[in-house]
Amino acid sequence: MGKQGTWWEKAIGHAWNLAEKASELPRRHMVKNVQSAYRKLHPDPSPFFYPEQRHEYIFKKVAKQNLYVHTEDDVVLTITRKHPREQTENLCPVLCLPGLAETRFVLDQALGRSFVDYLALNGFDVYMAELRGHGKSRHLKERYNWNVQTFLDFDVPAFLNKVTEISGSDKVLWVGHSMGGMLYYAYLINAALNRDNPAFDASLVKAGVTIGSPITFDQPSLMLFSLLYKGTFLNRLKFLPTESLSDLLSIIGFALDSPLTTHFWNYRNMELDNKILYLKDGLDNISQGVMRDFIESILTGDFRSSDGKINYRENLFLVNTPTLIVGGMEDRMAGPEGLNTIYHNLGSMDKELRIFGLKGYLRRGQSLVNMKDHSDYGHVDLTLGIHSKEEVWPYMLNWLRRHAKKDGDTNQMP
Repeated sequence: MGKQGTWWEKAIGHAWNLAEKASELPRRHMVKNVQSAYRKLHPDPSPFFYPEQRHEYIFKKVAKQNLYVHTEDDVVLTITRKHPREQTENLCPVLCLPGLAETRFVLDQALGRSFVDYLALNGFDVYMAELRGHGKSRHLKERYNWNVQTFLDFDVPAFLNKVTEISGSDKVLWVGHSMGGMLYYAYLINAALNRDNPAFDASLVKAGVTIGSPITFDQPSLMLFSLLYKGTFLNRLKFLPTESLSDLLSIIGFALDSPLTTHFWNYRNMELDNKILYLKDGLDNISQGVMRDFIESILTGDFRSSDGKINYRENLFLVNTPTLIVGGMEDRMAGPEGLNTIYHNLGSMDKELRIFGLKGYLRRGQSLVNMKDHSDYGHVDLTLGIHSKEEVWPYMLNWLRRHAKKDGDTNQMP
């Protein structure tokens, strides 16, 4: 009986194990469905940003001041500086640059939506610069006599010199959205090609983060606009009235929450009031010189210098600075394919590509890691999206921290 009982127990145990394995897949599927339904009924709370969830907290922890910058061509620009009131960390300062037509509000919008505030609350000394003709530096509206090379020759060197002067650091971390990141590539390439030109000094830039910054163009919609621009009165205007057009667009509610604004953002990934704020405060007019530079780059396919002599895509191998490339799966201005081109052509050994989306991914070295984010990100919602604070911001912060120490060599891959 003892042997029969032992055999019977083993048979029952074996049958139970088989039944469990047979039902494991449907059970897991059922559990996932229940969890998914529960998350939809009980969405995650807003990501934690300010302790005690009070806006006044930031004013107790972060100091703010305006800095005035004089360029070599006798223009006064403005930097909005934000830094912790108690600076204890040995971190390099951060220079932030917005994109084409953009003001500081793409990186430094209202309370709770400012990546600049987020960096300052995490110990960084942040300098939010605005190029001539934009935001606090737009007092030159009546002139509009500049192009992209003007930004590179005068504005960027003046910003870098001011940041190093005020911070006391000889190294700067660069964060650029859209054209702000394109200027990062262009500045470092110009520094490599013009070593005797004091306006360019690659050693000032310790590391950089580019956010939705293209260097190649293959979008049919942009090509169509460029041909329209070249063949109509648009190229005879003193400037492109982006400010008035964006103000007009901001009052057309159905357009903001539809695919009509797909070049700005993934309309599902930004709150309506945030879209309105960006359009009303975040865009200024584009000078004709800057517009012509971009039109030529779109028509030729590559980002080029204003005189057409430097193809920045072909010279990406000269960029040896540690670089994080950030993009969105649904970005119609800087798509994943173009950002992969930048990643593969950069000369830096310390480089990383992070594409945010439902089928996002991380590329580092020879490895590719699939990532699943809350949404497919577009162009502007990389910094102002619904889930930016919990997905994009922390990722960029952690990367900056790995490269931010003033003392010691932290530029090696982790």
